[in-house]
Amino acid sequence: MKEVKSLLPEHLVGAFFAVGSVGTEEPDTPLDYVTSLQLPYTYQVPKLREEDMVRQFASIIDGFEEDGDFILDVDMYTYHDIVSNDGPLLPDEFHAHSLYLLPKHGPYDVLKTQQTAPATMCFSIRGSDGRQLVSEQMLRFFTSLMERVAKGLVNHLSPFCTELILSQDDPAVRFVINSIEQGKTGGLEVKQILRSINQIYPNEIIPAYHYCDDWRELEYDGQHLLWETLPKLAHIDCARYEASVDSGQAEKLNKFLESGGGLALGILPNVDAGFQTSIMDTLERGLTTTLSSLISSGVSGNLLARNCMVSTQCGLSGASPKLTEEIHQVSKEFPLIFQRVVSTFF
Repeated sequence: MKEVKSLLPEHLVGAFFAVGSVGTEEPDTPLDYVTSLQLPYTYQVPKLREEDMVRQFASIIDGFEEDGDFILDVDMYTYHDIVSNDGPLLPDEFHAHSLYLLPKHGPYDVLKTQQTAPATMCFSIRGSDGRQLVSEQMLRFFTSLMERVAKGLVNHLSPFCTELILSQDDPAVRFVINSIEQGKTGGLEVKQILRSINQIYPNEIIPAYHYCDDWRELEYDGQHLLWETLPKLAHIDCARYEASVDSGQAEKLNKFLESGGGLALGILPNVDAGFQTSIMDTLERGLTTTLSSLISSGVSGNLLARNCMVSTQCGLSGASPKLTEEIHQVSKEFPLIFQRVVSTFF
């Protein structure tokens, strides 16, 4: 298979890919250290209740119960309003402070933003009867909502950057697939989940995707749901899940990278207790272990050397403000460490 141009800009190889959430309480605290990154990003402050990754976007929907625990009863008028209109939508500043703070400090070369994927929105929100909104109809509803949000993000942020990376955060997709396998979702099918993910991305952006569970097992009916779908920048947790794969998955991963896909390797722990040594030592050891495991499994070292960034294993919402800032501050050295580790394999 002929290798195509990587989605990952060359100057970002080995750089820090932030998942999105930060361990601070004030929305303007991270501005200085986020805007100075090689890849700045719009961040979430989950310690502010209104910036929860589900509430942040569900607040756009008329009838969403902000004071409750993710309760939404969708009447026919609300449903029709969301799915029959393709106009852009955007969370307000109260629910997404950084969307309005970062443009004031631009312009940027490459900027990253993120939104919650439709399947996770379905799984996380319940009707007033207590039932999860996981069905074919509600997937369509949340796909329409998040597709319009993606348009809103592009319209809002593109004037302040040359390129925009749009990442979908999808921690609950495995649970939704399990529900489908157990026959709990009516006529909903896994292929509709995949279609909804790909449908979200506007043409103007670099697509990315964050999955925080065991990425090695994200398969259904013989298809790997990361490596055999639309090429994108895929963030994977390599701190909790060893990066050893079988030969079949290694071949799929190689094809994914050859097709332009990239990896954000979640090497660093995302909580203070996860560090036994310095950030730099932890990163170097983790990178060595991860790349060694992937290459030993049959993944091309040359492809990895050109198509990887480094990251924390998940968002930093559970990290202390001190650790959150320190990771950002020292991240300017990450590309040097990445290149040093990569060079040991050639």
